[in-house]
Amino acid sequence: MQNKPFLTLSVLLACALTACGGGGGGDGPSASGPSTQVQGRWATAAGSTPAFTAIGMPAANSSAAVWLLANDASRLVRLTAQDSGTLAGKTYALGQNTAAAAVNGQWSTSASTPKSLTLSGLPSGSLTLTQTDALTSAAVQTDAAGAWKATVGGNAQSVSWAVTASGAVSGSSTTGCTYTGTLTAMTNASAYTAAFRETCSDGASTLFNGIATLNSAKNALSMVATGADESVGVALFFAK
Repeated sequence: MQNKPFLTLSVLLACALTACGGGGGGDGPSASGPSTQVQGRWATAAGSTPAFTAIGMPAANSSAAVWLLANDASRLVRLTAQDSGTLAGKTYALGQNTAAAAVNGQWSTSASTPKSLTLSGLPSGSLTLTQTDALTSAAVQTDAAGAWKATVGGNAQSVSWAVTASGAVSGSSTTGCTYTGTLTAMTNASAYTAAFRETCSDGASTLFNGIATLNSAKNALSMVATGADESVGVALFFAK
């Protein structure tokens, strides 16, 4: 799919989630099991190889969504952490036309301060990450409003989005794709649920679902998402 700018955009995001946060899932029923412990932003220690940032979302139905992004933007992992301590999901090599691979592993958290999160069974092996933000504040819908632009390929290509105060998304790219969708503020996490469709001039049309977060200055928007059929993953960075 040569008109897919998102697969190129993803390789530019060395620290998208590190700088801006992120997560997955929505405002579902609250839960009280162990999976409630994964909510927050988590990071591997400085100088770690490989280096990752994880975002855990509020738990619902005995599980919680976890998005894991390599700090060099080479890999995105979309996981579900179950109350039983098991992990299941898929891993995506960003910017490459390779198939998603299944992930099955284990997770645990520590009671120490700051809290730590251990993920095992990943393609990169086991990771231990430290919580840097609980991400419990409600997101503000109007904070995501505005004109956003991402550039790729040495600024040769760009994607422009307009987000209204109610969260409606519209946009286009210089590669001939158009975008429609929504960004919806979460009430139980510092993140937005993202749902958008990319329609390109070659006839390809893909529905994406994921999450987005803002930096503290409200002028940078980072997003991670997967296709509705979970065959492709993307990581995006927009600036005003």
